[in-house]
Amino acid sequence: MKITDKAIMLVALCGATLFTPSATAQTSRDLGNGTFMNPVIWADVPDVCVIRAEDTFYMVSTTMHYSPGCTIMKSRDLVNWEVCGYAHDQLEEADAFALKNGQNDYAKGSWAANLRYDKYEKRFYLIVTCNTTQKSYIFTTTDIENGPWKRNIVDLCYDPGFLFEDTGKECKKYVVHPDFSLQKHEAYLCEMFSDGKGGVKLGEKKKLLDYTQADNPSRGLRAEGYHGYKIGDYYYIFMIQGCGAQRQEIVWRSRKLFGAEWEVRKVFTGDMVNADGTPFLKNNGVAQGGIVDTPDGKWYAMLFQDQGALGRMPVLLDMTWGSDGWPVIGHGGKTVDAVQPMPVASTATDRMKSIVKSDEFNNGKTRYVISEKYADSAGKGGEYDYNGSNLQLVWQWNHNPDNRYWSLTERKGWLRLKAGIMAHNIRDARNTLTQRTFGPTCTAETKLDVSGMKDGDCAGLTAFQNRYGYVGVEQEGNSRYIVMRRAMQKGDAAGKVMEKVKLTGKNVYLKVSFDFTDRKDKALFFYSLNGKKWQRIGDELSMFFDWPDFCGQRMGVFYFPTKVLGGTADFDYFRVSAK
Repeated sequence: MKITDKAIMLVALCGATLFTPSATAQTSRDLGNGTFMNPVIWADVPDVCVIRAEDTFYMVSTTMHYSPGCTIMKSRDLVNWEVCGYAHDQLEEADAFALKNGQNDYAKGSWAANLRYDKYEKRFYLIVTCNTTQKSYIFTTTDIENGPWKRNIVDLCYDPGFLFEDTGKECKKYVVHPDFSLQKHEAYLCEMFSDGKGGVKLGEKKKLLDYTQADNPSRGLRAEGYHGYKIGDYYYIFMIQGCGAQRQEIVWRSRKLFGAEWEVRKVFTGDMVNADGTPFLKNNGVAQGGIVDTPDGKWYAMLFQDQGALGRMPVLLDMTWGSDGWPVIGHGGKTVDAVQPMPVASTATDRMKSIVKSDEFNNGKTRYVISEKYADSAGKGGEYDYNGSNLQLVWQWNHNPDNRYWSLTERKGWLRLKAGIMAHNIRDARNTLTQRTFGPTCTAETKLDVSGMKDGDCAGLTAFQNRYGYVGVEQEGNSRYIVMRRAMQKGDAAGKVMEKVKLTGKNVYLKVSFDFTDRKDKALFFYSLNGKKWQRIGDELSMFFDWPDFCGQRMGVFYFPTKVLGGTADFDYFRVSAK
């Protein structure tokens, strides 16, 4: 039974009417009948942190080596999400961030961002760790949707989380984090001081907990992913820990930060279930994230679940408070229903939101300025300076882009990628443009004009991860070939051509079809000469959630030269659907 059939069955069991979303890209799980279906976003949105500012919810997620980084999403109902911005353009400009001189940022970059809002300052705060620089970064802004963000660099706070305490007059701010060396199971806290203008400093680091696990640490993942809160009489710190392969959410609490006994409890140790109580999807636990309340006082936990090559998907769990002051997630912390009532009523406009979108590559009218550093960089002509082109916010580059070598203005209605930097293969190619894949199935399609390509150039449509695959055009001398290339094994950056077909015209249509149903995790590749009759090419790509990327499978377009510079590749559109 396909997952779409499961959705129909579940809604039928709930006695409700099924809302059928558009066949185009749609990551919303709103069923349109007052219920939603978990995972709340069937896409890679890991290490989630959700807050509410008045009647709008905002969420941040880990983005690692992708740029811009620290994706900011917003929602009015906790179910329908759209990308509204990022916290940084380029976290740093070192070689590893930009695929320069043989260096890369895979498995590093920005990890486990945490977000909070100070209602007195009307300022948003975001903290994130960078494994590349061994520093932490605290970004602040008064306009989370439009920026710019001010960057503060502090000493490493590995896997940090905020703890904001509303005193009734101000927000006292703290950062909580585990031991830097990762050799101990200790938690630390330091106060954060704001200058009222977006600048911050951290105070003295103090030990908060001698031991963070709720279980023997030899059984699995150490406790990490800290999310701190002051609610009522208690301070709470939510964490993830492992118990074998099973992920668990635990909570520490105390009436005082220091000088008091902290106590711990497991608050969710189970999985999602169907309406009849049977397991939903192939689960190994739902954990890591935070909690949030709605304007009418209901509480929810937004955690995530590993789901194969697709990545780590957000799961929205109902939560109540027990008479003893402990949070109770789902059914006694053991299971949560896959189908649940909507936390906040959604509108038809809400249900049109998605974190993945098709794009006709018409240049946007609004320039989104993320960082104060680049606010005045228009027209200077450097690799990080504004080039007059405005992509939709759903796009992210693999590593820092070079803005001299892409454009939405040089050919109206087309994305032009330019051969300005040599590469050996797609894994070290600059300016590969990506979006998340989504489940249970999805398809990406593009039209490519290869008339500007030169000897040794490669361009096309990719299923991108460590074990990548792509369908595209590779030029050999004056001849061009439609090829399907894939990495044969982990770390095989050059990959191997599985099939190639001579191309005589200047245009070719390319398509990749993804199937994540029941963790099938397969991708197929196609080409067409007229956009109507499709021909499969090459073989099937087996997709994996692989180190070093530690990100879900992406889809995107690319172009790189291997012999000479100066060529171009033009993409007419990028269309995604749920087929």
